[in-house]
Amino acid sequence: MWAGEGPGWTLAAARRAVGSGVDAVFGAGGDGMLGTMLPALLDTHTALGVVPLGTGNVWARELGLPMEPGAAVTAQLEWPAHRVDVGRLNRVPFLVVASAGLDARIVEVVEANMKGLGQAAYPLASLGLLSQVRGAKCQVVLDGEEIDLPLLAAVITNVRLYGGLVPLVPSARVDDGVLDVVLFEGTDPFQLAAHVAKVLAGQHERDANIHMCRARSIRIVSRHRPLPIQADGDLRGTTPADVVVEPGAVLALGLANRPG
Repeated sequence: MWAGEGPGWTLAAARRAVGSGVDAVFGAGGDGMLGTMLPALLDTHTALGVVPLGTGNVWARELGLPMEPGAAVTAQLEWPAHRVDVGRLNRVPFLVVASAGLDARIVEVVEANMKGLGQAAYPLASLGLLSQVRGAKCQVVLDGEEIDLPLLAAVITNVRLYGGLVPLVPSARVDDGVLDVVLFEGTDPFQLAAHVAKVLAGQHERDANIHMCRARSIRIVSRHRPLPIQADGDLRGTTPADVVVEPGAVLALGLANRPG
């Protein structure tokens, strides 16, 4: 076991572990740490494990792992590793989710001021930003098919749960070779509030202004102003955003624990 700080150290340590021939590497942290480790693990036979010590721990929650670190490790070691998909946002790999617009702005606020609040940071940040929300005219290209719409937020996910809690895409799978895309159409805070209410009530899949798609490649271009983008809780600049999926690119522990 090694200890250190910073994304550079994390990636170097993961590469060192892979080079030493270990069967699995555990990241003690959140989804951002796992994303930092991914380049070392892509297309190798070394499995990814998680010790859930981060703010959201979405990957661990998606797998149905206990949040107690020791119990989480034990649960992952009870089953063989399985290959899971990885996304790339502007060539940078991510494991859980990428987004543009409001969702990325929420991440920005949490990273700057609210990480100490844990899982509660994200809904609190969204409430604080609600009055500032304005949609932007965007072009979204899904596997070559173009959609033009006023976009409040775009969520491109490899998992079912938004924030580790809300079933945004109940049918999503981490090993199906595609990414699930949710586009929230609108221009003002009232439309966003309606979208949020429907997501929380589980009625969003029938809303004509919430577009739910699956794709292997996604491009988002804002025609109005650049939108912030993020992946796995780390800011990645602004649009344009190009996202692709790499099916089965990483071995992961704990998939057999996944609910459903």
